[in-house]
Amino acid sequence: MSGSHASCSTPRTAATAILLIAALTVLPQAHAATNLFNVYVGAAYAHSNLRARDTAFNPSNIASQFNSFDRSGSGYQFSLGVRALEMLGAEVDYFDLGRGSVSNLDSLGGTGVSASSASIGQKGEAAFAMLYLPIPIVDFYVKAGIDRIGSNLNARYLPHGIYCGILGCQSQYQSLAVSKTTTGLALGAGAQWQVGNWGVRAEYERFTAYGGHPDLVSLGVVWTIL
Repeated sequence: MSGSHASCSTPRTAATAILLIAALTVLPQAHAATNLFNVYVGAAYAHSNLRARDTAFNPSNIASQFNSFDRSGSGYQFSLGVRALEMLGAEVDYFDLGRGSVSNLDSLGGTGVSASSASIGQKGEAAFAMLYLPIPIVDFYVKAGIDRIGSNLNARYLPHGIYCGILGCQSQYQSLAVSKTTTGLALGAGAQWQVGNWGVRAEYERFTAYGGHPDLVSLGVVWTIL
């Protein structure tokens, strides 16, 4: 009787051990799977290149600086995203590319017209689909989506040089301002290093706005909420 009981309990013990090992193996994987749906927020400092072009923004055809802007600036960016799967995610960004200006433009060009200053400011939003590359330790990703950017162009110019009348010579400076909001293609790529809920991210993004392609290089932090 005792030998029969031992032979019966041995398979049960082995089966219990196998089930316990299987449970310990599967549970961490199931927990990791539930954590794939990560929601995060981020903030970054950005070095930007503001670019816009409009041939109509050119009083008296005086200067290329008035209708083709390409200036450097500094700005910031905020992000809200979700990583729904290990390799796929989505993100929305709000960014301010800052402001770039140029002054004391020498643009007479035989027209009797001169410019004093011109400036550009750009900011907007973008929505991206994210593709994460399966590389260990550091997350590399590419992103593509649609942006909506507002561009503000301003200029101060002297359309007819120096005006001399009965009260003497005086400057007749005039101002010109144009604001345009456009939508277009946005692309980007970056790398992120995560430790716990916090991460450090470096990123490049290129946008489409008002006849130009502004871009930015940013460095910031991300915090995983869920």
